[in-house]
Amino acid sequence: MALGRPSSRPAARRQSVPSRQSAPVKRNTAANTRVRAKTPWRAPRLPWAGIRSTTGWALYVVMALVLLGGATVGLLYSYRYLTISPYFAVKSIEIDGNFRLTSREVLETAGMNVGMNTLALSLDSIEKKLELNPWVKSVSAKRELPDRFQIRLTEKDPRFWVRRDGALYYADVYGAVIAPVAPDKFSSFPTLEVERGAEDMTRQLPGLIRSLSEARLAVDMSSVSLVRLSPGRGVEVFLENSRLILSIGQEEWAANLERLAATLADLSRRGEIREVREIRAHDAGVLVVKDKPVAEYRRP
Repeated sequence: MALGRPSSRPAARRQSVPSRQSAPVKRNTAANTRVRAKTPWRAPRLPWAGIRSTTGWALYVVMALVLLGGATVGLLYSYRYLTISPYFAVKSIEIDGNFRLTSREVLETAGMNVGMNTLALSLDSIEKKLELNPWVKSVSAKRELPDRFQIRLTEKDPRFWVRRDGALYYADVYGAVIAPVAPDKFSSFPTLEVERGAEDMTRQLPGLIRSLSEARLAVDMSSVSLVRLSPGRGVEVFLENSRLILSIGQEEWAANLERLAATLADLSRRGEIREVREIRAHDAGVLVVKDKPVAEYRRP
């Protein structure tokens, strides 16, 4: 081939060959663009996110404890200030519902008095102390800021005397012991006796006593000195003024009570009630015991 001759390869063919270096660059650029578009958002790193050492964590724990301790000390000082502030000193104590107990006894039992800080007094402690008193049935204590206090009592209601171990006690309408009979709290009540085997009758005692008082018997029921519960004789009532004993059988109580009332009315009308020492209303009949012989009483 001569040096001066041009190449036999056509020029157009050489120009039509694509650049092998530019095409991969464009594909890689597009791929990188797609990858960046799919990458999720990441939160910025916090200043302490890089702390991994034990010393770093201990530092933050100590800081938290210091802050918590400071808040606690602040609260304690605030509470201390409030509990000694004269603004919250008790100036008035209202006591309601005490009949047996004096106001002074209530305050001494509760452990409180005028001048004490109302925020330093525990309502729960006051109520528990008063509930230990045998006369207190229920109690409610209430604080009225800044300087008032309320104590509301419900006392037990004595209805009988009962004997326990040679001592005399007050008892409620069910015969439950309340407190010893004392000279400074003396009240007269009928004595209650419960014979062996008649303990279950105490559950019905309130209804029995109420029906006796409502029966309008021709005797003075205010002079009752003794009530005895007996499994054989039922309810026995001893009247002190007339020395009369009324005995009512528990079975068919209402009917026996009606017969007793009719018998007493008839004896009173005849003027014979002073001669009677006992009237027994049992088993659908009435037995009248006089000073002389015992005879069955029949109304005409």
